[in-house]
Amino acid sequence: MLSLADIANDYAALVAAGEPLVAAEKYWADDIACFEPDQSQSEEPALAVGKTAALARLTRWLKGNAMSDVLIDGPFITGDQFALFIDMEITRRATGTREPFSEIATYTVHGGLITEERFFYA
Repeated sequence: MLSLADIANDYAALVAAGEPLVAAEKYWADDIACFEPDQSQSEEPALAVGKTAALARLTRWLKGNAMSDVLIDGPFITGDQFALFIDMEITRRATGTREPFSEIATYTVHGGLITEERFFYA
């Protein structure tokens, strides 16, 4: 089984390379819980439970937004968790509007898979 550091580093590299779906398919547990801030401007619910629901939400987000210039600081590892500081440019596909976006993402790992993901952003 991969170490937490191996998982965290590979996950971060995949996201930085613009492959968040590949990272999710590879590392999300079937019962993952994904949390967005309650004040998010998205129409999506703040919580997606289960890999199918979480992948559907990520896929919808990627259909509406293009990620570019992704920079990741981390991973920062402690206990069974790691965190990534993510900065990127997002292009809203519907309008072509490009804007900076920053977030902190935390991940909890059990049995070699990510069981919880939490995003923090303004």
